[in-house]
Amino acid sequence: MGDLIKLVSIATIISVVFISCNNNQTKKTEAIAISQQDLKSTKGYKLLESKCYICHFEVPDPVKMNQMLAPPMLRVKEHYLPNYQNKEDFIKAITNIINNPSEENTLMPGAIKKFNLMPKLIYNQDELKLIAETIYKYNFGAAPKMKMLMMGGLQLNNGERWKLKKETIKKLDGITNSLYTFKSNEIKEYNQFGKDLFEQAKFIMLDKSYTGDKFDQIHNFFSGVESDMHLLIEEKSIENAKSLVENMKTKFNDFYNFFEEE
Repeated sequence: MGDLIKLVSIATIISVVFISCNNNQTKKTEAIAISQQDLKSTKGYKLLESKCYICHFEVPDPVKMNQMLAPPMLRVKEHYLPNYQNKEDFIKAITNIINNPSEENTLMPGAIKKFNLMPKLIYNQDELKLIAETIYKYNFGAAPKMKMLMMGGLQLNNGERWKLKKETIKKLDGITNSLYTFKSNEIKEYNQFGKDLFEQAKFIMLDKSYTGDKFDQIHNFFSGVESDMHLLIEEKSIENAKSLVENMKTKFNDFYNFFEEE
């Protein structure tokens, strides 16, 4: 009888703990949802709506592609958050690029090629910080898979490979070689490697000598690898980081099937 009472008591305690944990988790989930909803009522979000959504859609919309004047805000956050995961660093990076737009400092070279460099606008700095903080906090959701649909996919030039400048091919060779020679068991080194790869790729994506269909095909290629670079920058798992590098090796090898030196 004593053993039975002990078993019942233990079962009761486990049940109470389990229910308590579930309740706590539910409360946390509800708190996150409420926080997200409440964020739309803040001054920061109202400023985001009135000052930013004029040009930036909140999220990509395939139906309104021709109406886009600037990259969607979701894409902006996708590019900046991996590089600036600390809130204060994120706010500083967003305010800096808005106060001093430049190709050198941008994390969105594809957007510059598509929409041109953002004009320098005069903002109240306190309001600008509120906007940046709201972008950091706000969950824009998941982006639709539309990058490759924007330009129709990677294609040959009438059956022939696209001709690129010698210096462009040299930079691509450098990226490919670095992918094959990079070795590490430290996740921070993989994160930095992602940043280094992106900086190298950015020079190619911002090359103003490429226009028309050739420009589209260059960006079609990089749309398939740029996200891997950003994922590598913020990855926490060494195994996932290694997988991303292997994935990029395959993609950069495929580059030479569509492009060659002129």
